[in-house]
Amino acid sequence: MSSDPIRQELTMLMKRAVFLDIAAYLLSILFLGVTLRFALGLVIGTAGLFGSLLLLRQSVRRVEDDAKRYGATSQRRYQVSYAIRLLIFAVGFGAAVVFRTEISPLAVVIPMLYPRLIYTTGALFSRTGRQSGQKRGEKKQK
Repeated sequence: MSSDPIRQELTMLMKRAVFLDIAAYLLSILFLGVTLRFALGLVIGTAGLFGSLLLLRQSVRRVEDDAKRYGATSQRRYQVSYAIRLLIFAVGFGAAVVFRTEISPLAVVIPMLYPRLIYTTGALFSRTGRQSGQKRGEKKQK
C-alpha cells in the first residue's frame, strides 16, 4: 500500500496548526482578554491556510503529472494556482478588515505564518543530537 507523502504532510501541518491556534488564543487572553473575535479570526485564518494547502497539493500533483506525461511542467498553471491561493488569503483578510468589529484581522494573518514556524522549529529540533555529517535517519556510530 503506497502512502501519499503530501497528504501526510498536510495532516501533520493541520494538527500542529490547531495546537498553535490554541496556543495563540491562550496568549491573546493575556493581552486582550477572552474575545470571540480573536478566536473567529484564528478559525478563518486556519481555514484559509487549509484551503491554500489543499490547492498547493493539487498544484504539486498536476506539476508532477505534467512532468511525467510531457517531460516539462507548466509554469503558467503553477502561477494561476499561486494567484488563487493568494486570493484565498486576500478574501479572508479582506473579510476580517470589513468586519473588524467581529473578526480580528491580526488573528486571520497569524495562521499564515504557521508553516514557516512549524518547519523552522522542526529543522532546529531535528538537528539536535546529530553528529556533524550525520544525515537524517542515520544512527550514531559508537
